[in-house]
Amino acid sequence: MSINYKVCPKCGSKRNLKIIYGEPTIDLFEESEKGNVRLGGCCVPIPTPEYYCCECEYEWNKEEIIDNESFKLEKRIY
Repeated sequence: MSINYKVCPKCGSKRNLKIIYGEPTIDLFEESEKGNVRLGGCCVPIPTPEYYCCECEYEWNKEEIIDNESFKLEKRIY
């Protein structure tokens, strides 16, 4: 089974951006201005969101997706 981390777990949208943390380079800032990435800032929160949904503005990471899939699998088994 393959897990698609890039689908928003809240609304199901496939329109999302990778979140990049740290001080951006000029090229990275330009990519952000074009809407190709989302700048997360210099302070990295814990847990660290990795993706941003352009539709509902939800932020998530791979661990959240794995936890959701594991929970769904446990529900089916029992």
